[in-house]
Amino acid sequence: MNFNLFIRTKRLLMICLCNILVYQVALPQKKKITQGISGTVLWRSGNLMPSPDVKVTNPKGSPIAREILIYELTSSNQTEPADDAGFYRKINSKFIQKITTNKAGRFKVTLPAGYYSLFTKEDKGLYANLFDDAMNINPVQVRKGKWEKIEIIIDYAAVY
Repeated sequence: MNFNLFIRTKRLLMICLCNILVYQVALPQKKKITQGISGTVLWRSGNLMPSPDVKVTNPKGSPIAREILIYELTSSNQTEPADDAGFYRKINSKFIQKITTNKAGRFKVTLPAGYYSLFTKEDKGLYANLFDDAMNINPVQVRKGKWEKIEIIIDYAAVY
C-alpha cells in the first residue's frame, strides 16, 4: 500500500512539473522596451552662401566626433551665454548624461521618456543653435518605446 502511494505521489509530482514547464514555455516573453536618441553630429564650415558662380562643396557637412551633453529641457533664460552666439558658459538645468560620438559622428543613448536639450562641447563652451517657439534650446522629445533620430549641426565656423 505504501508503494502505491509512493507511485501516485511521484506521478502527481511529475505531472505538476510538466505543467509548470509547459506553462513557462507558453508564456509570451517580455521584450525589453528601450527608447532614446540616436543620430549623427555634423561639422559645417566655410562659405555656404548660395551663388550662381560657385558651387558649395559638402553643404550637408562632415561627420565629426564630439562630446554631447544632455540636460533636461532648457530654455534660454536658464543659461549663462558666452560672448559668441550659440555658446553657453553654464547651463542651469538638471544635467542628465554625457556621451561621446564615434569617429563617424554617430551616437545612440537610452533615455527615459521626456524632453531634453542637447549641447556639444566646444573650445569656446557648450554649443547649440536651434530653438523651438518657447525658446527651448535644441529640444528633443523621447517617447516611450521610440527612438528619436536627429542630426546635430555644428556650424559656428560657417557663413550662410
